[in-house]
Amino acid sequence: MRTLARFLPLLVLLAGLPATALADGFPAEASSLYGKIAGTVTDAASGEPLPGVNIFLVDSDGQGTATDLDGNYTILQVRPGTYSVRFTFIGFANQVVENVQVEVDRTTRIDVQLSEEVFEGQEVVVTAERGLVQVDRTTTTATVSGEELEALPVNSINDAISLQAGVVDGRFRGGRSGEVAFLVNGVPINNAFNNQAAFEVEQNMVSSLEVISGVFNAEYGQALSGVVSIVTKDLPDSWSGSFQGFAGALASTRELEFVDRSVGPGLTGADSFTSEELSYFEVAPLTNLIDLQASIGGPIIRDKLGIQLTGRYLNNDSHLFGRDLFNPADSSVGLNTGTDPANWIVESTGSGDFVSLSESERWSLNGTLSYQLSTNVKLDYNVFLQDGNGMPCWGRGGCHDQKYVPDGINRDRFNSQTHILGVRYTLGTKSFGNVSYSYLRDKYDSFLYESPFDERYQTPQLQSLDGASAFDVGGNDLFNNDFLTETHTIVADFSSQLNQVHLAKVGILARLHRLDNFSFGIEKSARTGNQPQPSPDRFADNLLQVNPIEFAAYVQDKMEFEGLIVNAGLRFDYFDPDYQIPNDWRQAEQDRVLNPDNPADSLSNRTAADRALQLSPRLGIAFPISAEGVMRFSAGLFFQTPQLSLLYTNPEYEVNPAANTVQFGNAGLEPERTLAFEVGLQQGLTEDIGLELTLFSKDVRNLTGQEVLRAPDGSFVVRWINRDYGTIRGGTLSLFRQSTAPISWTLDYTLQFAEGTSSDPGEAFGRQQSGLEPILSLVRLNWDRRHVLNNTLTIAPGEGNFTLTMVNRLRSGEPYTSLRNNARSTIPNNAERPFQFWSDLRLFYKPAFIKQDIQLLVQVINLFDNEIINAVYASSGRPDESLTLEQFRNSGTQVGGLNTLDEYFFRQEWYGPPRQISLGLTYRF
Repeated sequence: MRTLARFLPLLVLLAGLPATALADGFPAEASSLYGKIAGTVTDAASGEPLPGVNIFLVDSDGQGTATDLDGNYTILQVRPGTYSVRFTFIGFANQVVENVQVEVDRTTRIDVQLSEEVFEGQEVVVTAERGLVQVDRTTTTATVSGEELEALPVNSINDAISLQAGVVDGRFRGGRSGEVAFLVNGVPINNAFNNQAAFEVEQNMVSSLEVISGVFNAEYGQALSGVVSIVTKDLPDSWSGSFQGFAGALASTRELEFVDRSVGPGLTGADSFTSEELSYFEVAPLTNLIDLQASIGGPIIRDKLGIQLTGRYLNNDSHLFGRDLFNPADSSVGLNTGTDPANWIVESTGSGDFVSLSESERWSLNGTLSYQLSTNVKLDYNVFLQDGNGMPCWGRGGCHDQKYVPDGINRDRFNSQTHILGVRYTLGTKSFGNVSYSYLRDKYDSFLYESPFDERYQTPQLQSLDGASAFDVGGNDLFNNDFLTETHTIVADFSSQLNQVHLAKVGILARLHRLDNFSFGIEKSARTGNQPQPSPDRFADNLLQVNPIEFAAYVQDKMEFEGLIVNAGLRFDYFDPDYQIPNDWRQAEQDRVLNPDNPADSLSNRTAADRALQLSPRLGIAFPISAEGVMRFSAGLFFQTPQLSLLYTNPEYEVNPAANTVQFGNAGLEPERTLAFEVGLQQGLTEDIGLELTLFSKDVRNLTGQEVLRAPDGSFVVRWINRDYGTIRGGTLSLFRQSTAPISWTLDYTLQFAEGTSSDPGEAFGRQQSGLEPILSLVRLNWDRRHVLNNTLTIAPGEGNFTLTMVNRLRSGEPYTSLRNNARSTIPNNAERPFQFWSDLRLFYKPAFIKQDIQLLVQVINLFDNEIINAVYASSGRPDESLTLEQFRNSGTQVGGLNTLDEYFFRQEWYGPPRQISLGLTYRF
């Protein structure tokens, strides 16, 4: 009954839908999977429209239509790709238009003039020219085809996304991380707990990658900054397959400093250790990267049943390295006492081998099974399986102190599976719909040993054996995370071309989440009998079990007038957090509190968190200003529920009496809100060179921040509230040359000003803990790169023996707060880190003497081995100079370890990857 009650709003809304809509199929939240082809057919001699002309897509199982009385036609539900379109009419020569490119949510217009047939069977073949401007696009959208994705020197979909104008390090137009919706075949795949994509679709499974960094339509929700929509490849007409494999190595003469041991493992003294400088050539393994991908697919029953599978194995050691000198159980004496190093006793039982501190290993399988149930109904089943492990040092500051105890660092284990079952149906030639159900299961674990009772766990004291400015000589991580997110999703849509002007679409979405998270500390101490076990301290663990629900509905109308395109929509969102929150946050740990009106009585200190409802209108307009110029304007209101990790922080409302501060989540947070505007221009400059200019502005409100309260006992209570806000403005300029030329290129420049009251939801608490004043005005956000310039260059000669693609990136540094003469600037983020520049390339070469479809592959990341600086010391603005280091050096204080002072202050993770060269091949059959 309780679950039924939670669905009442959904049932009420469904009851209000027109009966015809329910009969024809549920309308949908799903992202569009299709584009359309439209145009007019006329008599070449008279110019009169030709009614009844048959039009169909070649090799597409008869998908097509016929012209109406005015010679107009529309082919709906066309998957993205490149097609040939045949026009036939009695008495006229057949005409085939080749190279017709279709993109998601776009109208490809093909106007044709038919000539009378001179001889029987006459057929005219023409090649469609891709226009420099997209007349029907009302917002900033970049579409990357599967072929273009294959040519780019990238190893992941995320790398390709970051190449698009307005996207910097995965952030869209200055937004926070986690403000982007990811969809695969129209189904959202974000993990609700952290709002990141739960898995990554492999590149050779992608038919179309659409990146919307501007104002997006009402069919997209739970996003403030942008949308990434992926459509997987359709099944091939005949059996085919491919294999791609390559191995890479770091090829850099840049040097790193390491401690070296001159004796074998065991007990020794400090004089057995020296420092040495080694290049990446000497430190990294010969194969730093292994990437193997294979695909196969084809019909099982021709024109009925087909399958496609893609598998990938990826092993990447990245560029952070440590050395296995110490085991977690090693115990040394004297290092942190300031005594003469000659008297130190050092236990060093590690192998001495170099190891990666940021390795990752991943296996994945993507599959599609398709069944044509009838001429009007098609069933699709997609499965995405991903499993892997890695060392989480990249996200933990490089595990700097544990550089020489790598076996004491937790490992991440992740496992994701997503199943999508879809029904695609058509009603006549003017209407179609989709209904999809998906199940997503995303599992993440972080632990050192599978059992918390494993005797190899050591006491925390072993991590404190080193002294000042020194690396650990023992010890291990003592925490364990076990996170599970499960989501059942139903999406459906119904689209209808009502007339030549209106393409209407309605849709719904329902997502049922289950979060089952458990984290705990591990203790090995006297009270546990010096045996490891989950900590008996009740404040050392967190358990979250909750079942929040999302629901959404929308209506969208694309109006294509002559000389004017209008996209208008309205979206409704509903969210039930399914959780209790305190009435009095200062006493949040108490289930009941005293009644202020009757001290002898008590009141419940719990109430159900409010459900969130919101409406968001969207509007986009595009209109031509010349034969090769189009202006556009779009605006919209966008809402997003904060990532659920913020709603359910400290879910048990525990307060440790030994702590001065306690932090709580807040399931009653309101949705975050963005009001966005943009105006843009597309302009053809020559026959094959185009320009796109966009100016944008975003007003961001209700962002999650923190409120610090004083509890009755004098301690501080911190809770999440909607308090932060920001403003983002800027522009993008794109120049490009069509990819049909032997030499094609793109040049994208982004200028942005991202300001807000805080860069991170937890910043207020961090400043309070550091004794800093709260931020009361707009300041630069931590990721505010003012200038970003991306350039791609592709050389593909007509003979097709080789294709070379090069990507160049130039961007200003992120801001930081300077520290000069021991005085921190009163203006946060007042200074800027150095500019960054690097180039990547990928070369495919097909030897003429090999008859098979085999291409050799060369890929180089950071071609010129440039230093890419990601972080600096606040006192110098450089990663290799520190006021603290100089003060320590001048004081004559002894380093409490085996390393030099310079080595300790060198942070590998503050630098981007060095040059990496990969060699491999691609084979298609």
